[in-house]
Amino acid sequence: MKKTLTLAAAGLFASLSFGQQFSLLPSPENVITMNHELIPSSPAFTTINGTSYQDFTKSHKITHMQAGAPSLPFFSESVIVPNQGQITLDIDHDGYIEYQNVEVAPSKGNLKRNVNPSDVDYTFGAEYSTDAFFPGELAFMGTPYNLRNTRGATVSVSPYQYNPVTKTLRVYQNVKAHVLINDNETGINELFSEYRQNDVFNSVYNEHFLNSNEVFGRYTPVEEEGEMLIIAKDVFLDEMEPFVDWKNQSGIKTTIVGTSVAGSSDTQIKSYIENFYNSNPDLVYILLVGDHSDVPSHTYGSSGWEQLWSDSYYGQLTGGANDYYPELFVGRFSGNPTQITTMVNRTLEYEKTPATGDWMTRAIGLASDEGQGIGDDGEPDWQHARNIRNTLLGYGYTTVHEFYDGSHGGDDAAGNPSASDITPAMNEGVGLFNYTGHGDQNTCITGNYGSTHINSATNNGAYPFVISVACNNGSFTSGTCISETWMRATNQGTPTGSIAACGSSILMAWAQPMQVQDEMSELIAETYANNRKTTLGGLFYNSEISMLEDYNSDASSVEVMQTWVMFGDPSTIFRNKATMNMSVSHVGNVPLGTSSVNVTCDTDGAKISISQDGVFLGSAIASGGSANVTFTGLTSNQPLIVTGTKQNYAPYQGGITVADGPAGIEENELEGINVFPNPASSELNIAWSSSTPDMISMRDLSGKVVYTNNAVAGSKLTITTSEFASGMYLLQVTANDKTKVTKVTIK
Repeated sequence: MKKTLTLAAAGLFASLSFGQQFSLLPSPENVITMNHELIPSSPAFTTINGTSYQDFTKSHKITHMQAGAPSLPFFSESVIVPNQGQITLDIDHDGYIEYQNVEVAPSKGNLKRNVNPSDVDYTFGAEYSTDAFFPGELAFMGTPYNLRNTRGATVSVSPYQYNPVTKTLRVYQNVKAHVLINDNETGINELFSEYRQNDVFNSVYNEHFLNSNEVFGRYTPVEEEGEMLIIAKDVFLDEMEPFVDWKNQSGIKTTIVGTSVAGSSDTQIKSYIENFYNSNPDLVYILLVGDHSDVPSHTYGSSGWEQLWSDSYYGQLTGGANDYYPELFVGRFSGNPTQITTMVNRTLEYEKTPATGDWMTRAIGLASDEGQGIGDDGEPDWQHARNIRNTLLGYGYTTVHEFYDGSHGGDDAAGNPSASDITPAMNEGVGLFNYTGHGDQNTCITGNYGSTHINSATNNGAYPFVISVACNNGSFTSGTCISETWMRATNQGTPTGSIAACGSSILMAWAQPMQVQDEMSELIAETYANNRKTTLGGLFYNSEISMLEDYNSDASSVEVMQTWVMFGDPSTIFRNKATMNMSVSHVGNVPLGTSSVNVTCDTDGAKISISQDGVFLGSAIASGGSANVTFTGLTSNQPLIVTGTKQNYAPYQGGITVADGPAGIEENELEGINVFPNPASSELNIAWSSSTPDMISMRDLSGKVVYTNNAVAGSKLTITTSEFASGMYLLQVTANDKTKVTKVTIK
């Protein structure tokens, strides 16, 4: 039964504001019913021209941002809907309470970050002289969209309705949103692919959709496993070879093609990716290698005088032109061959041989003191940064530097920060760098920290993930932007800079990208029990998905999704704890025809992958102390590479020889071989106490032969290793049909 209660005293309302929660209700076939319940919380006020107004921007996360209209909260939730059919919305409720003599503050509008919100005066638009309730609709539904193998719809509920003329605020109780499916009518963004139980986006669906368990049943969420496609200008293919080898070894099946194959225009490249995805449904990551002139970014047209340059366009494969939910995570390496090599080397170092110490448990928060009442949660930038700091410290970060404009106490020094304050923290090493403020192509305005300072830094080995909420920090299509500088920086010939940097290609919205930073901090801190994201792309793009939901794909959130560019490898596993070690063991030899290898591993959850000659064969997750990796029966006698990886662990790599003989080859291992020193720097000695070897050879972990000698004599052989690249190698000694393989490290 619907009920109405009118309260004459404004003071009674002043004691209450409300949070919210959504829940599913039982419903008939072809109907999805959500109930929205308000939860009491503390109100907040602001003074305009001497009058106190209820200010919902200070007490609620997201409000209507129509300039001059009442700034009232709305709340959003998403549900999976059937792949086909027309989707409509019906609303019901349990009545409302009316509060009289209430003043509600107006919105200053949906501002960009080239504007200081405090310079914008409050205005009272036509709504304040119209005898009607605003916003008028209790709920609205966004355009249905595709999220990889699901079709979704986001419903936003506006339980607060305000009449500025009568100063009446209605607060609706238990608003019920009924999503109606008419499968006899054609709907928007219909989906014709089927959900796959082993979909690599399972954990994304589980977190994003209220009804995922009801639709799919309960399952164990999968991390962001999946394949990678690299599209590079042909001249960069050689530079990318070590990167591709490592990705295949680490369990990410990786394919690289040149623009001569994929195409040189945005439409050709998009078409190639779509076709590849249709043939390889586990594809998750796209890496573009080259500058805009090499592998073009896409423009969605202009906003004012700016082109909406977008790389995320390449990851939006299903749905119509108005669907911006990604199916793939897209990153970019941009630069010349030397700079691309720097990015490859940095990524390999970060994943394979991370610098010692606890630098990855330290972070920087750089923020302006603007944005009160305009930012996400109504927060100014500095308060937003401090809240993220508290989240990170609560998780286990040891230090989160506070560099805020103004004087805000805590660890924030009085006055505005300068580059001379930020540089020592950078040089000491941090694993995360959040910036929230004003920006231009080459500068974070707060601290006046720019490309010059990044290029002069000495943070060799300690590479932060940089998330920039600022205008134009990713404007790379004409000139070099600060995000590119982060990726190209070196000191004394070795990488410095960042492991990845995300920056906007245009003037950036104020509130929406702050929500992305908030969500990323929650994901980094593992706040959600069943939604862990470990890759850079998983963290960044899932947080943008959260933004699209919370703001129900409003124009500004869509623009952020389009134009926020990730410079870096989206598949890189993020480090947020000091590096740990895993212990892995396995057989040293297997015969041709082998189709599985059991690997012992003391670290449950580690991914054990096996590759051969640069080709990914298979992987398994260690559980109960072991992992059994299965693959197609071996037909090549190239050695197998066993790789173990897990977030915040140093990876394991070892080799297995493949012989032409029958099973039981382990018993035919050559004995009496001594290899020293190991690790080696300038030379490696191989001594034998029995038969003189017929052949001594060394391969790198891609399977490439780097040394061979089939004319061995005496009792010892010395190999000069000073010209070999640092890394791990497999030394193979053969004598009288017996073989000994030793893993060798060259420093």
